[in-house]
Amino acid sequence: MKNIFFTILTIFTIISCKAQTVALNTYYEDVNIGAYFKDLDNEMDKYVGTWQYTHGTDTLTIVLQKNIHVFDGEYYEDLLVGEYRFVNNNQEIVNTLPRFSDFSILGRKHLISGRRQIANNIYLVCNDCNSNEKRFMLNFHDPERNYLSLSLVLRYLPQSFGTPERMTATLIDNDSVMLPDENSPTVPLVPYGEYLMVKQ
Repeated sequence: MKNIFFTILTIFTIISCKAQTVALNTYYEDVNIGAYFKDLDNEMDKYVGTWQYTHGTDTLTIVLQKNIHVFDGEYYEDLLVGEYRFVNNNQEIVNTLPRFSDFSILGRKHLISGRRQIANNIYLVCNDCNSNEKRFMLNFHDPERNYLSLSLVLRYLPQSFGTPERMTATLIDNDSVMLPDENSPTVPLVPYGEYLMVKQ
């Protein structure tokens, strides 16, 4: 009986040692398969919700959710995921928000997704960020132009008493891509640039 208890205890200890929980910005090569990239400081929470940019007759709405303990086939991770709607001159250009009602779309299958935290001196450089400020760089996909390599950089702005929560969402091009043909559009449906967004 003593040997069985010792054997079970040893197996449990080995399994527990392999199940690492690490910070979001930990590198894959620093962890074992099966590690959990966790939002230890709940940095993602302040981004969750519906955000809107309005300028004249243009609006960009982004809805973000936090998915926890998502398995990608090798690792577990906490993710910010989202969908969006863009209206230009009162005409809807793209609306992916209904994808939230499709429960088969999970984790990185959303058109906005990721967990990467970036430093102030990383592209996109942030000269007025605090030294301990954390921004997120997420993958951004255009449903009609999936050959484009895009990122969305989110920066939560300090809040003043009595004012709504705000963030900037900056859509950037990651690098050059191979176009399907010479007539393929080279810009996404949502224009590149920085959007000052207010939490709804």
